Amino acid sequence: MSHLISLSDLNDLVRDLNLSKYQSELLPSILKELNLLEKETKVCSFCKRQQDSQDLFFQDVDVIFCNDVDSLFKALGLQYNPQEWRLFIDSSKVSLKAVLLHNDNKHPSIPVGYVVRMKETYENLKRMLSSIEYSKHSWHICGDLKVIAVLAGLQAGYTKFYCFLCQWDSRDRKKHYIKKVWPK
Repeated sequence: MSHLISLSDLNDLVRDLNLSKYQSELLPSILKELNLLEKETKVCSFCKRQQDSQDLFFQDVDVIFCNDVDSLFKALGLQYNPQEWRLFIDSSKVSLKAVLLHNDNKHPSIPVGYVVRMKETYENLKRMLSSIEYSKHSWHICGDLKVIAVLAGLQAGYTKFYCFLCQWDSRDRKKHYIKKVWPK
């Protein structure tokens, strides 16, 4: 007599094997064909596993965001402490995204905001941060220098003093290694 796999065993197996969504849908159907699942075990439970958290995301024109991070963490089965997470903001040519990263990298990244057809401007970043209720959580923000410069209020584009850390004249190439004191 073989051991039949219950739904909780199947969930553990999918998690332990770190299966993708497609693989987690395929494995139960194969096990069902081989009669290795208990009769009560439903194969379709993996087909719509995103539905638990789907209701927590909203769309406002081009911005998709989660403004209830506490409920999102509960849906993912994680304890939420804002001091243990940081907000990573990055963009490409066509999108801007905000993701929560665990400080110790013990948990996967959690997307909380996504904007399409918007550039990295202060207004767009402010809109996303207000959509995800940043002021309520006050995560540390990390990102590339362009994002940090925009949030710090520096001019975007090709600027004379682009680096907010060193403030040396980036256009004066002849004096980079000669001049020791740059004006502030």
